[in-house]
Amino acid sequence: MSVKVTNKDIVLLGHGSYPGGATNTKLPDNIDLYLLPPVGYSLTTDVAAALIHQEEIKNLVLHHDKSTTGNIEPAVAVYKGGELAPNFTLYNLDSLSEWGKKTIGDKKNVVTVDNDTLLSELITSNAKIKDALKILGPGEKLKLYWSACANQVSGYWASLT
Repeated sequence: MSVKVTNKDIVLLGHGSYPGGATNTKLPDNIDLYLLPPVGYSLTTDVAAALIHQEEIKNLVLHHDKSTTGNIEPAVAVYKGGELAPNFTLYNLDSLSEWGKKTIGDKKNVVTVDNDTLLSELITSNAKIKDALKILGPGEKLKLYWSACANQVSGYWASLT
């Protein structure tokens, strides 16, 4: 399956992490969460830029401790509304702030944060997410794309090449 963001979707952009275990949140019925690389991987800026610029992503390269690579089709996981999803933490862009401003440009469907924020908090409090939910048609779902790391260990990352 390939992935391509539309203007109706939301991209959650920043640094990110996930402690693992049973740190989950139940998604609202009208929200699906898309995770491109497996949990535990870093996400490089080329993938984030492709999501923001709404380019079709057909393949990701998984890098393992700088020694081996493997190809996968995104999205690795789609957490459906009403189901449990990892309660990732989104952090600010920090050293990537200038890159983020340039990459986001005039896009209105990209969410960044100033403070460490759990996915569950973003879903209930972020104005862009709330606004996107208000304009959904009957039976439609909001697609959230996690455009941040989901690290648990160092040395594993996903990129376009």
